Amino acid sequence: MRQTLEKEKAGLGAAFDVGTTTVVCALVDLATGSVLAAESLPNPQARWGRDVISRMEAAISREGALEELSVAIRDACRGLLLSLAGDSLADITMAAAAGNSVMEHLLLGVSPEPLSRVPYKPAFKEAQTLQAGLGLGCGLYVFPLIGGFVGGDAVAVALALGMPGGDKPVLAIDIGTNSEILLSSGGVLYATSAAAGPAFEGGEVRFGMVAAPGAIQGVKIEDDSVILDVIGKGAPKGICGSGLIEAAASLLGAGIIESTGRIKDRDEVTNNLSSRIKASPEGNSFTLYRGASGEVALTQDDIRALQTAKSATRAGITMLLMKAGIGPEDVATVYIAGAFGSHLKEEGLRAIGLLDEAWTDIRTVGDAALEGAVLALDDERKREAEAIARQARYVSLSGSAHFEREFIKNMNF
Repeated sequence: MRQTLEKEKAGLGAAFDVGTTTVVCALVDLATGSVLAAESLPNPQARWGRDVISRMEAAISREGALEELSVAIRDACRGLLLSLAGDSLADITMAAAAGNSVMEHLLLGVSPEPLSRVPYKPAFKEAQTLQAGLGLGCGLYVFPLIGGFVGGDAVAVALALGMPGGDKPVLAIDIGTNSEILLSSGGVLYATSAAAGPAFEGGEVRFGMVAAPGAIQGVKIEDDSVILDVIGKGAPKGICGSGLIEAAASLLGAGIIESTGRIKDRDEVTNNLSSRIKASPEGNSFTLYRGASGEVALTQDDIRALQTAKSATRAGITMLLMKAGIGPEDVATVYIAGAFGSHLKEEGLRAIGLLDEAWTDIRTVGDAALEGAVLALDDERKREAEAIARQARYVSLSGSAHFEREFIKNMNF
């Protein structure tokens, strides 16, 4: 992905959102605070594992692995910056990066081993500076952490959204492999991280892929027809996270999937959509596309992975509401954050049960973590970010019987 705007003035900054799945870099005019250009690429650490747990295990499993993971992510950040800045690289005087707890440890070359065992505490929480690690003439400011797996990206989201603040409770959900959840209530910021797994971003899905050309990003069912929205408008190659959610929502609406998540048998469906249902020892599947290049289907395991991701996120939300002593009906505004979240539609999120019926003000805010990193190029906003991290109340979900009950309760659509 690349988005370019006209460069306004010399004096540049760089901001990074170091995500588990995707790394994003923004080139910033420090005189105006405006983003001149932005570019992203898949996190190269994926070859060590799709999720942070796999990467943690890889980093601590053998000597030299931590350095390999660290070099991979630093090279990716530098590559993005070189692509954006080119000959203007020497003009970059400030840089800031936000990522989840594991990503920041790996970026800094700090062992995430303390995060791999109870009580899952990071090796550091304070903001850090990586000196010349990206080959820049300036240091890279790395956001402070809140606690556990709630890292600098959550702090950056809170900074961008002005949390905590306002008279009414506000909820922010950064949906992804690790869904960071923030709740501002009564002047207090509550934070947690739900291990949703990679299903939201196309992982653990038979025909899953990132949001790239050929990915099904939207699905509608009208009568007996399946209408696909494919990135790049070519033949489908797979399905990304937004497509998975819309497919599940559409199949629920069409009566192909039950509220339990079970894909019905062919003889239980009375219209022509039944011809798309296939039986196998692993469960039924529903064919979204079949052509000369192959097929793309939604399997029973795909649906289960989506249910798990949704349920973990929704249970995490419930835990924060409980800690704040409020109910869903008390939340005034819900922000859906993240580069992935910006592609999601409210209808699909409601259909799978991630959004409560009481929530009427739903706002998609895009990559708020990157926006927060851009803001942190200003020293005063750095101090604000550090105050947010110090004052936030971290809510651990590990070992919580209440979380487990909520997780089970929210499995159905």
